[in-house]
Amino acid sequence: MTKFHVGKPAPSEDLVDREDEVKYLVSKMRSASINYNIATIGHRRIGKTSILLKVKTILSKNKRCVVVYFDVKKNMGDPKIFLNKLEKEIFDAYADKLGTLEKITVKAGKLSSAVTKITSAITSMKIKSIGSDIRPDGTITPKIEFGDKVTDYSTFFLSVFQTPTAFAKHSNLKFVVILDEFQEFEELNRYPGLKNIFSLFRSVIQERGKNVSFIISGSRVHMLESILGSGESPLFVHFERQVISEMSEINSIKLFNKYLKARKIGENDSIAKTAYQLVGGQPFYLMAIAEGWNKGEKVAETLNRLLTDPLGTLRLYTEYVLSEDLKVATGGPILKTILSALSDSDNGHSFSELAKKTGIPMNIISRYIPSLLTADLITQIEGAIKIRDKVILEYLKLQT
Repeated sequence: MTKFHVGKPAPSEDLVDREDEVKYLVSKMRSASINYNIATIGHRRIGKTSILLKVKTILSKNKRCVVVYFDVKKNMGDPKIFLNKLEKEIFDAYADKLGTLEKITVKAGKLSSAVTKITSAITSMKIKSIGSDIRPDGTITPKIEFGDKVTDYSTFFLSVFQTPTAFAKHSNLKFVVILDEFQEFEELNRYPGLKNIFSLFRSVIQERGKNVSFIISGSRVHMLESILGSGESPLFVHFERQVISEMSEINSIKLFNKYLKARKIGENDSIAKTAYQLVGGQPFYLMAIAEGWNKGEKVAETLNRLLTDPLGTLRLYTEYVLSEDLKVATGGPILKTILSALSDSDNGHSFSELAKKTGIPMNIISRYIPSLLTADLITQIEGAIKIRDKVILEYLKLQT
């Protein structure tokens, strides 16, 4: 039975209308002639992580392919914590492919073999500060020798990313490293040696082995595009882009009906189409409405309820998004004032209209618009500024 996965990526079997995206990534990563790096870009809840996990599942079935999936945002911390978590994911993926278990024993005859291969790979590449430990329960874990005081983390950063190259070369395996929410690497900029983190990552790309590919992904589209798309960016031309767009109307209806059927309600194309017209082809929103809709209720009423109920799925989500996005945007209360003024129109306003509605001079407003653009809260098309997300727009309307 289909279940609603609030705050979590949908499992592989619940993916709808993403076959082409999955096939594209799988074919690129399987290429024997070219070592591709792909940037998968799309807004929040559009299905990126579900696509990446499906790709991981497919590629991992190949006995010569090791896939490392790592959520940068979820695991972000100071460099010691972050790099230890990343190295552990790399070790675990490699150990699993070697046919070992999370807890292996000498009796099983696998411990010495796995340790030997891991140690030999690291030694052969002369990777600095990286070793391995064997816990009493038989688990093989990485050991990063940071020392008492670190004044430059760059060596450790590069060493961790040399590990897949060493493992791939030593065992003749293909490594695919998936870095979800990649733009969050920017959080490392404030630490010694990591000030130019994306330049450092370019070194990783340039020095990787022939059997290592990267897939990076991010939901802060504007930010990720600036990281990858500018000629001044150190990562310019190093990644092919894969843009994940909203679902088509046909597939949005298919997804909506799938959830209605799971609730034993039965398919209803009319209701599904209305939901699509209200929130677009954004799978998370469609699933939320399909889970919340009651027979005899208008879809607009369901949406309103989910946005106004203190525990409504879409209210909790939009408040979280606004909190997170405004946290990274510069401007404080003025940003909320601008968003509130924009919420009275589906078509947006010009700078002069915003100035009139808010009482804020145009030259002041123009200073804050780039920050809202970077946070993906607004779009600007042909001079018109409007709130990008339909559900966030509806939420803000209800707050005014």
